[in-house]
Amino acid sequence: MPGFKAEELATDFIEWGCDQLGHGLFDEESARFELAILNPPYRKLNSGSRERRLLSKVGIETTNLYAAFVALSLRMLVAGGQLVAITPRSFCNGPYFKAFRRELFQNAALRRIHVFEARDKAFRDAEVLQENVVIHLVKGAAQGDVAIASSTGGGEDPVRERAVAFSTVVFPDDANAFVHVVTDEADTTVPTRINSLADTLVQLEVTASTGRVVDFRAREHLRQDPGPDTVPLLYPMHLRGGRVQWPASRSRKPNAIVACDATRPLLLPNGNYVLVKRFSAKEERRRIVATVLQADDLPSEVVAIENHVNVFHRRNAGLPLDLAWGIAAYLNSTIVDVFFRQFNGHTQVNATDLRSLRYPSTDQVVALGAAAQAAPHDQNSIDTLVDEHVPELVGL
Repeated sequence: MPGFKAEELATDFIEWGCDQLGHGLFDEESARFELAILNPPYRKLNSGSRERRLLSKVGIETTNLYAAFVALSLRMLVAGGQLVAITPRSFCNGPYFKAFRRELFQNAALRRIHVFEARDKAFRDAEVLQENVVIHLVKGAAQGDVAIASSTGGGEDPVRERAVAFSTVVFPDDANAFVHVVTDEADTTVPTRINSLADTLVQLEVTASTGRVVDFRAREHLRQDPGPDTVPLLYPMHLRGGRVQWPASRSRKPNAIVACDATRPLLLPNGNYVLVKRFSAKEERRRIVATVLQADDLPSEVVAIENHVNVFHRRNAGLPLDLAWGIAAYLNSTIVDVFFRQFNGHTQVNATDLRSLRYPSTDQVVALGAAAQAAPHDQNSIDTLVDEHVPELVGL
């Protein structure tokens, strides 16, 4: 075709791309393009890897190969150049892709994003279980509305599409620049209602952190069964039906950790905490599964939380009981589940995600918690209580 030149390069794209950028924007030797179409590979990039060192030299910071391919390609486009890429949806949230999201939105306009809602169809031939999106960016263009499209990814079903303001995709006051993809018109009011809530965890004087025990680093201190020199160790398997069930019988995971000088920094004083599983899939009934640990649930003065569990605490100690129950009820509500699915594109529920949420006021959370303790734990009851005590959320 006129004006098109093809050249196949059998070389490392990261090395080649960084070399091109190293020439400088106006260097005649550097490659510049008007269109980039990508189906990049994806794997984690360790901080000490050769790829990370090359990327850092040209000012690109990312933890995954696919983000590196997209960022390099965007950098090599001319003004007005277009980029289309199919990637995992995982870049939409989380701290690891924060720099990558800023790279995209500071240098290009997001024109379109297509979500494949079924994780097992887009790449079923390769047996890849991954939630994927296709993004369309225009370098240096003014940001306008964004086309949000969705399909299962199987190729046979129709594509649903609608146009939305960019401010509903990336909230203007969101320092993390999370990408919210709302494919259903019925869910469009959910972000507005969530963001109208009074407080963050800072106002509640609560912190969300990952559990301190990384089991493979503390292996010598782990015990299958509790003993006189151990304290309870809680894994996701111990969180069932909204409460802690410990110890777990016939489990492959340990139930306890030895209390000694080496493990003391890993322990928390026994108290009331909210525990949230760090991993869940979009096919599960709830993405956020919150459980209340009460001070009298465990026969110990201290407790250990494994790294696959997030814990809500107050200055590394327990919470008032009503506050703990209120936070758990709110996190387990349908409206929070709908909101979370709009920006979370992978199986992790990060502590950063939980800290980024807005929460009801302290008085509302406490009142909700007092009512939740005496109520059934079924979903209808939880949603009813949340609507009663947080009127801003009514109407889902």
